[in-house]
Amino acid sequence: MVEDILPQAPLESDEKHPIESISESETDDRIDVELDRIRDRRENPGQSFLYNTVVPQTFDDYTLVFGLIAGLVFFASITIASSGLILGDSILIDDTLSGTPLDPNDCIDKRGEVWVKTWVDEGDLRIESHNVPTSSSSAIMVLVWNESALGSEGEIEGDSEITLAVGGTGDQSLELTKEELDDGDYRIRIAVIYSEDNSTGWSELSVEEIAEKENDPLLLISNKDLEIELHTSVSSSLFGSGETHRKMEKFDEETRACMTIQDMGFWGWILMGAEWVGGRETAMLTGGNAEVPPWYMAMISLGMSVFFLCVQYPLMHRLYHRDSDDMLSSEQMTRLISRTIENACKRLQIKPDLESIRVQDRAISVDVFLPYITTRRTIMPPIELKGTIIKDILSEFRIFGEMRPLQIKTVCKDSNDRSENSPDLDEIGEVSLSDDYSSFFSSMGQFGRLEESFRESMSRWFRKHDVADYGSAIMADEDAVFVRVIYRPVMKFAYFLFKPTYEHLQGDLRSQLGSDLEHLLGGRELVVSARNEKSTLGDRAVAGRVEQGSEEHIGEAMVAKRDGIPGALLQNPFMGDILSSVEYVAHKNRKRIDKYGFWGLIVFVWIPFMASGVLVGAMLGLVARMRFQRVLAACFIGGTAASVTWAYTARGIIEVMERYHAEAFIPFIILLAVGFTWLKIRDNKRHRREELFKESMSFFAGASES
Repeated sequence: MVEDILPQAPLESDEKHPIESISESETDDRIDVELDRIRDRRENPGQSFLYNTVVPQTFDDYTLVFGLIAGLVFFASITIASSGLILGDSILIDDTLSGTPLDPNDCIDKRGEVWVKTWVDEGDLRIESHNVPTSSSSAIMVLVWNESALGSEGEIEGDSEITLAVGGTGDQSLELTKEELDDGDYRIRIAVIYSEDNSTGWSELSVEEIAEKENDPLLLISNKDLEIELHTSVSSSLFGSGETHRKMEKFDEETRACMTIQDMGFWGWILMGAEWVGGRETAMLTGGNAEVPPWYMAMISLGMSVFFLCVQYPLMHRLYHRDSDDMLSSEQMTRLISRTIENACKRLQIKPDLESIRVQDRAISVDVFLPYITTRRTIMPPIELKGTIIKDILSEFRIFGEMRPLQIKTVCKDSNDRSENSPDLDEIGEVSLSDDYSSFFSSMGQFGRLEESFRESMSRWFRKHDVADYGSAIMADEDAVFVRVIYRPVMKFAYFLFKPTYEHLQGDLRSQLGSDLEHLLGGRELVVSARNEKSTLGDRAVAGRVEQGSEEHIGEAMVAKRDGIPGALLQNPFMGDILSSVEYVAHKNRKRIDKYGFWGLIVFVWIPFMASGVLVGAMLGLVARMRFQRVLAACFIGGTAASVTWAYTARGIIEVMERYHAEAFIPFIILLAVGFTWLKIRDNKRHRREELFKESMSFFAGASES
């Protein structure tokens, strides 16, 4: 009985490993079938506007077409308006909408008259004349009386305390500084004097000579009166306790001049530039301070939002979006990378340590640790081996729609595999000497002819492609002929003008050498390696975008290259840098959208905190896997609400600051908004770089130790 049982134990033990191996093989086969099914869906998606046809097919195609048309109309309108080619002097739009709910503040037509604009800037009174003919001699004269010169009924009595004047041709400007006056109340009269018949200019006239012209009946004069108040206050803030500040306040009930079409076009470019540099808040404060109508500020901001949302969001959707069935699980991602590495290593003549390969699949990147062993046929240096493996993995990522950055660390465990190719001297024993060296000298002669033919063929190849030889060599054994070439383009500005990739040149070189050396190969395999002396790892990997680590967090992350319109527009260095930051902000705020959904996305785009515009909202909707139409609607509603809210509150904010004598801080607040926006963008980039490379460094360190 015991004898019947004992022999069975080792049999069960012997069968344990084969069963596990079969089970693992079945799992890999199952995952391969799933990957092939996904690949087939991704490679044969049907016709699409962005790839195969010029006819829109889907909702996002129509959205892109609408965005392009809307952007063309919007920017063309601003360009034509600012040029003044069509109705440049017309005030019809501003005059019609002023005094309505769209613009509660009225405006008046001042096109046919000479008028004076005054405002306080940093405590000084600025004065400008408008509509003076450019060919006319003109001057501005400013008379200042203090409150003691005013009569009981407010009329001006006596001579002015200060008289300022400046002359020239056309419109003039003048500045009354607070240092010229003591604290108190002042009455100011501004006179614009000009002559339609005299074009010699009055720039050389003194103040007294300009004052005398005020009494000349042949000259035209436009007057304006206003009051100012100067007072000194003592600050008690944390930043300057005990410091004194002098402020000037202007009392003037002047109604603003209606803006012409050309003025609107000019301010359209200013508002767009301010919003691009410092965000919507900066643009609205800038326009509000200049009394630009709120409806126009909202229209400019909304026009930019519609253009960028309807153009860039469909492209981003095409670049990042994948159906739920096409999303790779961690198990599928690991298998995809493993089999890609196996196939690449066969071509590269290296042996991967499959048991030691590690894959870290995280939301922000995919990290791969690959140890390998070289063989006698390995001729590529480690940097080229790594670049080729990355290229193969990124090619698979492109097919499967994976746009996360890839980081890979390759470790050569042995510079050469001696186990199969090196003889074991202990087993050989004595080696008898041979008196016949004919085969040795014959092989030397064959290699000499091979090298001579190789040099001749390479000379033609270098001339053919206009490249210089920076190191070429040929080696041979009984099984293969190894060729390694390093070249460099001869042309100037080769970085921009030299188009052939190393893959194209390597393939062409292999074909040429295979033809020229065919009679000398003798059935041996031809192994060719060619690389550009100036190429980087990103060039070898054919990456769409490359991100470099810092001195503290070193690394190099690469994103799969995408073809078509999305790849051309979104994977250039400028847009790639913007999208990486937008993607990081979206990932950071995903929990909020997962919790509040559609309405949460509206509020996120609406609320005026930094980096919450329509593009970030669109990326956030992509990350949260919301439907295209819902994301578009939420971003449009939120962006519209933000533009309208800021447009109609900016002037109120400025008026409150003027009421409390804080108007001098308006430029500071605008600069502060720009500064905060820039700092926020910089911090997002820094935090993303840390998160991208720091955890990867820890992962690679742990994988190396294990």
